[in-house]
Amino acid sequence: MTLTTSRLLLRRFNETDLAFIETLGTTPLYHQTAGFAKIQSEAQGQQILNVYQRRTESYLIITQATHEKIGLIELSERSVDPQSELYATRELGFLLLQSAWGQGYMTEAVTALLDDAFPRLQLREIWAGHYENNQPSAIFLQKMGFQYRYEVTLPFYFFEQTVEKYYLLTVSDWQRFRNK
Repeated sequence: MTLTTSRLLLRRFNETDLAFIETLGTTPLYHQTAGFAKIQSEAQGQQILNVYQRRTESYLIITQATHEKIGLIELSERSVDPQSELYATRELGFLLLQSAWGQGYMTEAVTALLDDAFPRLQLREIWAGHYENNQPSAIFLQKMGFQYRYEVTLPFYFFEQTVEKYYLLTVSDWQRFRNK
């Protein structure tokens, strides 16, 4: 599946995206602010790309004007059991190249994804988190209608412990946000 906006194309990952994944995995900024895994070999990059290819709601963000790969966005399952209350929820993850910050791309990508996903997947809520040191993501999530709910301290294997703050967006909050 592909989603399009006035400036962006959101498409599923394919083999041509390995170099982009390696760029994210070798850039310390994306490890520190978004928790993107460190990549130290092409094999590790391929493993991460394979994960994104298997996830049904993971998309590469590409500009329509230049065809530049500028980020990724996904809705991760919180349960695979259709009987679970978590089945109708997802967790939003997103990452944008620093060179594309401040241009409204992520607002456009999230809007397209949520406008599609809420009805198609029959979701009732979407969660999103950000590391404590990533204030731009906090501001962004609130701007998109997400409401702060709680924080948790996460141990990390690749760097020191960090705090992640979590936000909630219900389908009714999204509808209100879109009707503004």
